[in-house]
Amino acid sequence: MLRIERVNLGFRRLTETLLRRRLWVLLGVGLCLGAAVSGIGGLHSDVDPDNWLLEDDAMRQDHDHFERIFGNSDYCAVLIEHEDVFSPEVLRGIRALGTELERRVPHADEVLSLTDLEFMLGSEEGLEITELVPEPVPESAAALAEIRALAMSRPSIRDRLVSADGTQTWVMLRLHGYGEVARSEGPDLQVGRSCSEIAAQPEYAFMRPQVTGLPAVNYEKKRFFNAEAPRLLGISLLVSALILAVTLRSVWGVLFPLLTAAAAMAMVLGVQGHLGVGIDPSLVFLPLFLGMAVSIGYSIHVINHFRRRFLVTGARRAAILHALEETGWPLLFTALTTAAAMLSFLLIPLQPIHWIGYTAASLVLVTWALVVLVLPVLLSFGRDRAPAPDAGPGDRPRGRPLERLLGAFGGWVLRRPRAVIAVFLLLTLGCVAGLSQFRVSFDYRETMGLQVPYIARMNAVAESAVGSLYAYDLAIAFDAPDKAREPANLAKLDQLREEILGFPLTKRVTSLNLVVKDLHQAVFGGGDADYRLPEDRQLLAQLLLLYENAGGTEAARWVDYDYQRLRMMIEVSDYDSEEAERELERIRTRAAELFPDAKVYLIGSIAQYTYMMHQVTWGQLGSFMVALVIIGVLMMVVFGGVRIGLIAMIPNVAPALAVGGAMGWSGIPMDIMTVTIMPMLLGLAVDDSIHFIAHARLEHQRTGGDYVESIRRTFTSVGVALVLTSVVLVLNFSVYLASTVNMFIHMGALVALGIGAALLTDFFVTPVLLERLRPFDPRSHRG
Repeated sequence: MLRIERVNLGFRRLTETLLRRRLWVLLGVGLCLGAAVSGIGGLHSDVDPDNWLLEDDAMRQDHDHFERIFGNSDYCAVLIEHEDVFSPEVLRGIRALGTELERRVPHADEVLSLTDLEFMLGSEEGLEITELVPEPVPESAAALAEIRALAMSRPSIRDRLVSADGTQTWVMLRLHGYGEVARSEGPDLQVGRSCSEIAAQPEYAFMRPQVTGLPAVNYEKKRFFNAEAPRLLGISLLVSALILAVTLRSVWGVLFPLLTAAAAMAMVLGVQGHLGVGIDPSLVFLPLFLGMAVSIGYSIHVINHFRRRFLVTGARRAAILHALEETGWPLLFTALTTAAAMLSFLLIPLQPIHWIGYTAASLVLVTWALVVLVLPVLLSFGRDRAPAPDAGPGDRPRGRPLERLLGAFGGWVLRRPRAVIAVFLLLTLGCVAGLSQFRVSFDYRETMGLQVPYIARMNAVAESAVGSLYAYDLAIAFDAPDKAREPANLAKLDQLREEILGFPLTKRVTSLNLVVKDLHQAVFGGGDADYRLPEDRQLLAQLLLLYENAGGTEAARWVDYDYQRLRMMIEVSDYDSEEAERELERIRTRAAELFPDAKVYLIGSIAQYTYMMHQVTWGQLGSFMVALVIIGVLMMVVFGGVRIGLIAMIPNVAPALAVGGAMGWSGIPMDIMTVTIMPMLLGLAVDDSIHFIAHARLEHQRTGGDYVESIRRTFTSVGVALVLTSVVLVLNFSVYLASTVNMFIHMGALVALGIGAALLTDFFVTPVLLERLRPFDPRSHRG
């Protein structure tokens, strides 16, 4: 068992040293802060979903491998809407827009649109690849009607590139591989920014352009959260300052926690800037809000003990030494356990979750160091004063009204042990029932909400006749060259396509077969009956040779040079996590059955999201269990017994049960943000448990083993600080409720619920268990 008294004495001696060298302490901290802050400029945004996966992840390696063969799978697209997209002004606008996109967008490859596509026509030589819309755009009604008729005659264009009613069309910018880019702005953001700026120009407004594609979405995401983050942080600072001013009524009580939070953030992010770390702006809130809440909570504990002793003695230095002697060890232990809970995020194999984990852990530890090193020094500037006239006898204050009220509340709880335990068990059963309804979702429309402008635009594009919400790729790698152009294999690919089109989420499927059917239709008369795959191997070879000689290039996007690897793109107009997982598994199984001599790979955004969903589901459970075990063992070691360790863990499990049950009953899904709640709550809840049990044990020694009196004194000495820190945490995270983003609103409500559950369990269940099980008695240390 750890000798807490010796540890407390060590913190008293440390504080004495700090007070003797207080100017050196301030200078050293200032130099460290300056060195770290100089690196903040090195931070950059990284919102590319491809980078969510770790470098050695098999799916990421498959994606990189096939991108080297088929090129960049990213694209930017513009949905054009007009009463008649075949009118001369719209066709000229589409051509001008496509030309500008190719010319000005970084990494641009080529545009696919009504005015820029391979249009195949049969000729005396066999095949001619020409433009559907000639240059210049014709003005006559007859010529425009012919263009419309040709477009509508091709299934590869009708309701794919242009809607059947001629009111919507698709302008897609394909991209080269990004390669190594040294600029701080990621290549996808460069692409998204350029596409959005070009489409937003006044000369294109009459076509009502709506930009989509991952680069554009990532760019809009960055813009949105760059505005949302300062707004929410500003509200949080204002709320925190008001709470501190009302409760502590001290200049340092207001300024120090806020300055400490800012300094800790600057230090941690500055070091990351020196290391060139990329940050997803949608996830930056959690560690920053946690750092602010922890800074305020730790400061409140120190200031609360300082004020209580200062009121009694009027001796500033003695009050500072007492405050750090009483709080130094509990604060260190809470910082270590909270950091351990945050580091458990490293068990989830996703880069953004890793960043949240090590950033939050670093902020907690740096905040603890600043509170222990700097706050005593700042509190030492000031004069001694006469003891308060209402101070109690000896060295114990009579207590403020709230302290006396909490002391009486502790006695009230201990007189009702059966009712407390019965209510706790009933609530626990209700939460467990809610957990059975728990689900996971990575759908932006559900987790972000249609009130977010760029999400509403994504949804509008997805619901259009030609647009889509997401896309993913199926790659088939045969064991030998030329197998990809065997008619039997193309027929199987077409069979697989038809089955995939029958899935609820699928909107459109594109593959080499689209080019081959279009080629067959062009060569053999252009009728709908000719839009089919050739069944003869020699005919297929001849058609492909004609295509290559005519200068066709579209097929290269769907088959490699050796005809050994095929690619199929599946676009979806809706997304449901469970349905997506079923469909992906069906595709994988069916493709393996149809192509037993090939390897099957699923890559792209939907495949990644669904894979991440699986990783998050089990990784979150694993990280929570690991954090629970680590903190439980630490509790048992530090407090000297299995029994006290288990008692200490009950208030830490309660928030997870409350949040999980609430998410299940209310239908709130687990997403990239809410996945962090349970391990984070474990780290936060353990703070209150440690302070309550550590002080209860200390008062148990001071009262000669009187549990009732020791618990009453614990409520009096640390109860106010626990209430204040919980209120601060709740109000800080409740700032999320001011957001327009669903997952932030969910985060604010659920964290508030979890922190409230932790405090109520500490105030109701823990005292009853301590008094009934009597874990501080020497004989209990054996069990």
